Amino acid sequence: MQLIHVRVYGESEYWFALIKVIMIILFIIVGLIYDWGGIKHHPGPGLSNFRDGQAFIGGFSAFAETFVYAFYSYGGVELVTLAAGESVTPHKTVPRAVRATFIRIVLFYFLTILTIGLCINWQDPTLLNAAWDSDVTASPITVVFMRAGFGAAVHVVNAVLLTAVLSATNSCFYASSRMLLSLARSGQAPRIFGWVNRRGVPVPALVMALLVSFLTFLTSIWGEGVVFNWFLNLTGISALLVWGSIGAVSLRFSVIIIAVLMFIAQGYAAVKEQPFSPRNVVATYIGVALYIVLYSGYSLYDKFILKSPHHFVPVLEVDLDTDAVWKTGEGQMIRENEREEIRQKEEKEGAAHGVRHWLRKAWNHVEYI
Repeated sequence: MQLIHVRVYGESEYWFALIKVIMIILFIIVGLIYDWGGIKHHPGPGLSNFRDGQAFIGGFSAFAETFVYAFYSYGGVELVTLAAGESVTPHKTVPRAVRATFIRIVLFYFLTILTIGLCINWQDPTLLNAAWDSDVTASPITVVFMRAGFGAAVHVVNAVLLTAVLSATNSCFYASSRMLLSLARSGQAPRIFGWVNRRGVPVPALVMALLVSFLTFLTSIWGEGVVFNWFLNLTGISALLVWGSIGAVSLRFSVIIIAVLMFIAQGYAAVKEQPFSPRNVVATYIGVALYIVLYSGYSLYDKFILKSPHHFVPVLEVDLDTDAVWKTGEGQMIRENEREEIRQKEEKEGAAHGVRHWLRKAWNHVEYI
């Protein structure tokens, strides 16, 4: 859930994000120069790591194992909608955040993973030992910097990782507390979690999120990545279940088909992994078990305690007006007024700005698309 960044935390969160962006851009540039042989006395690997079938080691089962890692990393991009409820102008900030999310997916994931794949072979000892070594020097980003001749990169990556962890923690507490607040106010969670203080902070929900986060200390009790893998699978599969549920609610059946296929692929990968261990299968589907328990529990609560006439709200009875940011037709009127204000401002400034004037005009046009 680290792909989104909405200005709801102030300047500190902005600088954390900026530092990460700069570090990733520098990594991509240095990594590509190193791969192309641009570093003196450091011959680059070129495309050697992608030849002779090395780009698809282990076949489909090994490829399927990466799904849960991808969902662990991508999970949370939909939380940009949470910030809309606390934004003064959501029609501006949300589209801007969504565009930034797309750029960060390309920058932080596609280009970064491509650079790592080009520079580090899949049999590299640093990658094989990373699961048992928490040292930052085992990070692929650090390895590339060091092999390119930048030994001091260890300290830089340490600093960036620290800011990234602080930023991620801030985002997670914000998202989890607001989701619990929303559930409480809709009658789907204890009412105490719907209380907020004078500044609008849901303190009980925030404290509950903090208490649950203490479970991460279990990773220091059971080593060898056992508990970490359980948490990773729980988070990744939960993200897939959330997206699949959103697809079901929105009648986006293509999303449902993809979600089902990925569930099957995850199970296939767990069974094919050698040596076979039932623990791997359990770890893969632990998120599914939790999802079933929570959904079944609420279904029973909804039927026998709340005695709701419908478990699912009929399509014709769906309320799209309550708590809406704008009333019917009001959004279009606000957008037209803003376009008129921009047009008048541009006419007043005239064409004295040259290229800058036209670039700003083009950007304003894109922003309203």
